[in-house]
Amino acid sequence: MSHINNQTQDLNSIELVQDLDHEAAATVSGGALYLSDYYYGKGEKREYTGDSYSLGSFNSKASWYENTGDKDWYIYSNENYQGEAYVLKAHTKGNFYGYKNNYWKSAKPRDEYYYQSQSGYGY
Repeated sequence: MSHINNQTQDLNSIELVQDLDHEAAATVSGGALYLSDYYYGKGEKREYTGDSYSLGSFNSKASWYENTGDKDWYIYSNENYQGEAYVLKAHTKGNFYGYKNNYWKSAKPRDEYYYQSQSGYGY
């Protein structure tokens, strides 16, 4: 006959189990795209971790981005991945200037991961 251990155990006491903040979790899962409504990420920020056919209430508000993952992201001027497309390279951040400021309405990560090859960077 087997004995069942009914003792509860705190997950933090189990080796290799730990709480992850949003940024750390996004890094583990392949990264995230962060958008801010002010330059240099100083305004309100939104996090996107997968296909976003619409940026919702953040449509036409992005002034800054940070791509924390190993995948490039495509960002589009219209909802549903339509209109002008722009590539945000893996592991980059920057401001949107000119007409590209407050312009974007949908985004999705590229299907392939970005990797470093012997001859440089490639897909």
